Parts: sequence; structure tokens; C-alpha cells
Amino acid sequence: MKIALLSRWYWEENRRHGDEEGGPTQQLAEAVAALGHEVVVLSQSPETTKLMKSQVGALETWLSSRDKRRGFFTGLRDKWAKSTYFHRKVYSDALDLRDFLAQRGPFDALWAHAESPDGLVTAIAARLGVKLPPVLLQVQALRYRFEKGAPVFTEKLPLSLAFRQASRILANSEMIAGLLPRYTSKRLTAEDIQAKVRVVYPNLQRAFLRAAQQSPSEFQPMEDRVLFLGALNQGKGALVFLKALPKTEAWKRKSAFVVIGDFTEENPRFKQRWNETRESTRVQLVAARMEYLGRVSPDEVIRQIRLAHAVVVPSLFDAFSRALVEALILGRPVVTTDKVGASPLVQTHQCGVVVAPNDSDSLAHAIDVVLSPILPFAENALHIGQNLSHELSPDAIAPYIVYHLGRIVAPAE
Repeated sequence: MKIALLSRWYWEENRRHGDEEGGPTQQLAEAVAALGHEVVVLSQSPETTKLMKSQVGALETWLSSRDKRRGFFTGLRDKWAKSTYFHRKVYSDALDLRDFLAQRGPFDALWAHAESPDGLVTAIAARLGVKLPPVLLQVQALRYRFEKGAPVFTEKLPLSLAFRQASRILANSEMIAGLLPRYTSKRLTAEDIQAKVRVVYPNLQRAFLRAAQQSPSEFQPMEDRVLFLGALNQGKGALVFLKALPKTEAWKRKSAFVVIGDFTEENPRFKQRWNETRESTRVQLVAARMEYLGRVSPDEVIRQIRLAHAVVVPSLFDAFSRALVEALILGRPVVTTDKVGASPLVQTHQCGVVVAPNDSDSLAHAIDVVLSPILPFAENALHIGQNLSHELSPDAIAPYIVYHLGRIVAPAE
């Protein structure tokens, strides 16, 4: 089987931050190639040329031409006068993709992310009359807002088109799968979407799994040490975490509250609110210890998780959350929200507490509950962690992807 993977920016961004592994697309390519399939990676990131081609099979770099885009914009000016830049760019990229596939194809299957504009390009290409094989889309949240913590897919027009074109849709959590019917057009019912959707969890980073295996499993956590794990932005619930701390009973016991993460958005207003809330929290927590570690290495993240008594992942919305799973694999109970795609793991295996998003009172109570020595959250986390490290490894997830690829290219009975 000859498989094309569409990617955008993943490798460039990950490598920029020192992650030589490159991200989920490269992991998937490695795993699929290891199963004996030819893999072609199409990416608009120039950094892909620095990767070792032997690791991902047949690697190609797809760079869109600015001149082609400019000319295509002119041709679509009247028809798409009301469209956003995003829509116009997707259509221009479709022409580039058509030219590329004409030289490199045909493919047995084409797998793509449905993040902007990956995955959507294939559907738009079909709209332009480009003959492509059946499309398999992996759907993640395109955009989101935080009133009530509800995700909002802003690019509904191309997303609906992609759903109609797709033979099968892979959602990266049950939560995302449940949201998809909201964004269908009249031409595609909720039942149509449900018939196409399958849930396949994202695989964990190989580097993390190697490091976790090398770390001693008997590593003892520090009593009443609470770790916030996530970026410093509105979506990850960083402010909610700070606001919850003075409402806990834990701070009176001289607990340690540790924050890992750094600002990931150019948002001066949020930074100001963060600094103000941080200072207010410092004044109120006279008996507690606050540690702000910023961005740390992957090895240090593992060490800090093992040092923690509990890990808090209070995202207002997160399609899955590898951070949550990593904490469980390292045997630490988790406090999270019901808008995190991986939260059912916490509930099912009783290895933490799940609360509503953006609720500092509930979050504070949950932290105190998880720190209770008489409840079995930590023991349950240690038990489920070993299973998750195998179930969510790249080698375990890849066969699921290959299975779905095989189903959409199989001859009709």
C-alpha cells in the first residue's frame, strides 16, 4: 500500500523547540513504514528536508508557490468575494496539490489532518475536479472559544465539504466524535457522520515512552506537591488554577504548588492578567510554596510529574491531552475537566477527579480530594499507567490507522 500523509508545520515547530522526534505525523509515518507500507509525507514546512528520509520511507517536501496563489486569488475574486483568507488559501493549495499528485501519484490512500488547511485541501481538490482516492480525515478542533468551555469549529463551510468527501473520519477522542454532528450541512445528517466516524487516540511520543521506562517506577512523590501541567494561556486553564489555590485546604499545610509551562500566545492582556493573579495568589498563600518553572526539558517534565503528589490539567477545552495520559503513565492521579478528551480515562479507572471547566471552586475541592491519603487514586493511576503505555504507543496505534486505510481502498464487495 502506498500512503500519503499531509502535514503542516508540525515538524518545523517541534524541531524548533528541540524535539528531534518531530511530532505525531512523523511518528505515524515511522510506524506505518515499519509495517511495510510506502509512506509519502506532503508538508509545507521547509524544515522537513532536514529529516532522515530513511526513518519515514519515501519523504517529499511540498512547497506551495506564492505566484500560483496570487494568480488563483485573482480568478476567485468574484466567486469568493465574501470568503476568508483561509478559504481562498485552501483552494489555491488545492491546485498545487493537484500538480504535485499528478507527478507523484497515484496513491492507494491519502491520510490527512483536518486542521487548517490540512485535510480540507483534499476535499477542495475534489470540488475542483481533481481525482483523488477516498479520503480519510483525522479531525481535531480547528478553533475554539471559552464561553462555557465549548469548542466552535469556525471553518464550517470547508469542514462540511470535507466531511461529505471523506470515506471515513477518525476523531481523536469520544468527545470530538460527539461534537461533529453539530457542524454538518443539510446534505449530510448526523447519522451519516456517525456512520463514518471512528475514534483512534493519538499515540504518545516515543521519546517520552523511552524516558518513562528508564525512570525508576518506585520514585516516591513529595507529600502535598501539586503540579500544573500545560501552557500559560487561557485555553489551558492557567488562570483558573491560580484562582483555585487560595480556596484549597492544601495551602494551609504548606503545600507546594508547581507550574510548568510558558506563554504560547502573543496576548498582552492575558499576560497582564496572569501577572496580577500570580501576585494576588502569592499574597494570599502565605504558608504555601509557589514554584514557576517555565518551559523545561522533556526529561525535567517527567521528573516533575514523578515528584508531584497530583497533576492538574484544567483545560477549558482540549481535544485529547497527552499531558494527562503521561501523568497517568507515570503513576500520578489527575485533576482535569470534562472538556478534555482524555478525561474518560480518569473517570473510568477512578484515578483522579473530573470537574467542570472554568470553575475555581470545584477545582480547589478536587485538588483537596485527590490529595487525601485515604482514597485510592494514586494506586489506581499506577495500575492503569502500565496498560496505557502499551495501548497508546506508536506501534499500537499504527495498525488501527493502517486498518482504516485498508478499508477505504479495498474493492467494493
